[in-house]
Amino acid sequence: MPKLKTAEDLIQYISVYLDTETLNKVVNDSKYLLLKDKLPPEQWREVKKVIFWDISKPLSYQALFNFIVGNRGGGKTYGAKEHVIRRFLKTGEQFIYLRRYKDEQSDVKTWFNDIAEEFPDVEFKVKGNKEFYINGQLAGYALVLSTAKIKKSVPYPKVSTIIFDEFIIDKGVYKYLHDEVTCFLEFYETIARTRDVQVFFLSNAITITNPYFLYFNLRMPYKSDISCKDDKLIQLVANPFFIEMKKNTRFGRLISGTAYGDYAIENTFLRDDKTFIEKKTGNCTFVFSMIYKDNKLGVWRSFADGKFWVSQDVENYRSEYALTKADHSPNTMLLTSLRQSNAFKMFTDAFQNGYLFFETINIKNLCFEIMKMYFRY
Repeated sequence: MPKLKTAEDLIQYISVYLDTETLNKVVNDSKYLLLKDKLPPEQWREVKKVIFWDISKPLSYQALFNFIVGNRGGGKTYGAKEHVIRRFLKTGEQFIYLRRYKDEQSDVKTWFNDIAEEFPDVEFKVKGNKEFYINGQLAGYALVLSTAKIKKSVPYPKVSTIIFDEFIIDKGVYKYLHDEVTCFLEFYETIARTRDVQVFFLSNAITITNPYFLYFNLRMPYKSDISCKDDKLIQLVANPFFIEMKKNTRFGRLISGTAYGDYAIENTFLRDDKTFIEKKTGNCTFVFSMIYKDNKLGVWRSFADGKFWVSQDVENYRSEYALTKADHSPNTMLLTSLRQSNAFKMFTDAFQNGYLFFETINIKNLCFEIMKMYFRY
């Protein structure tokens, strides 16, 4: 197979095997799986690695927790499925496909549909919306994190991999569970006991402000697509071939230049707008600190130009406000109304009038959540 450097190289290569109609469907309508039936098996395997997420790279790090974030439609779930199926066929090791809520597993009966053609001699079946069978043998489980505590006594001694799909939530009807990361860690202990069970957390690039990144203090990779430390790997899936091919679709051209286009194609985090991101100046004064979802934030003010900043830097001699009952502890004031604090009222006024700045995206997103508690947006 020739070395493919650009999307044009790839299109030229696959065009040898495709008729015009199929080529148009692949290039213009993102029907990439049509290539499987048209390319020789060896070529398909190589082309698939070029177009879609290749799990072999994060696997080489052997990390316990793997956070895979990237392009919508970039093959993250497909690649994870293929991995656990091949692992079961080779070793008999089982897997768990995890979602947050029960209704997110409502279509689990079709879980094998998109990948079954990869394994023409293998029989797949889903029983009772909760068990996966391969060649008549129990291979995996479809479980729900919100009800995981109920099943603490159930053993899963053969499970070696957990796929947690869509672990980052977008705006909508779903919410994170209360103390979700602790819930997941308790679930993990129930499954793993004293064994090493590998987890793949999969998500589109929605926001870096999520319970898991905050809990483990994770940062997106810098100058690389992968970072790995202390058994926690983060990969930003940004396949240039996939990006270029998706740009050339009719839908890609339609959303080009929009925020959704940047998210779906360019891999920009959908909810992470960098407006108002700015480091505080050296001549600002500490005003107060606040605690929200276990995050302590400091509010600073410059009397020279009237700007306010929110930072992780705090000083301990000023007022400290707890913004939820769960954050309330001795020597903190539980703030339930803007009338309780003139300083906090100045902070919210600065936000409304456009002179409140945030030192990081995480801080900005947390402050937006805070503002929603006091105002309607």
